[in-house]
Amino acid sequence: MFFALSVLGAGLLTIPGTAGAQIPFFDGTLEVQATNGPDEFPVQGLAVGVTKCSPGLVLSNLTTGSDGTAGANLPADCYRAQVTTVPTGCQLDGPAYIDVDVRPQQTATAQFRLRCA
Repeated sequence: MFFALSVLGAGLLTIPGTAGAQIPFFDGTLEVQATNGPDEFPVQGLAVGVTKCSPGLVLSNLTTGSDGTAGANLPADCYRAQVTTVPTGCQLDGPAYIDVDVRPQQTATAQFRLRCA
């Protein structure tokens, strides 16, 4: 019983198969996806600033990689992913920001659709 309380008190959980890596127990993941066209091809180079849903400081800056995704581990809360830079030859085909609820041990996704030449 003491061990379980000490793990929760520390806010960390060790997951089997992660070579002893620890992840914050109360954190979740915010994943940004950038896609092009109806086939949703990945788009590299979309830059996004992450704030809490209420106005505030930018907590993280993410840029999508060759797979069209980028992510950050964040404490559970409501976050806003706001596009700051669109790759050359592309334009947004939807909203410039998306609000998502990050929950503990889960992934919340903000998907941005683009039209690229």
